[in-house]
Amino acid sequence: MKELLEKGITIFGTKANFIKWIETENEELGNITPDSLLDSTQGSSIIYDLLMKIEQNKIA
Repeated sequence: MKELLEKGITIFGTKANFIKWIETENEELGNITPDSLLDSTQGSSIIYDLLMKIEQNKIA
């Protein structure tokens, strides 16, 4: 979880911006909130992968 938080802050600039993103429905996830997946290892991996995708798109 700490790794997700650190990655999110790096991508979104602040903890507040990351929290806003994680609590907002996401089309990539089938219109569910990312935080709804955080109760499992698999869900956390899905969120981490999505964050990596977002980061790659910011760089490109």
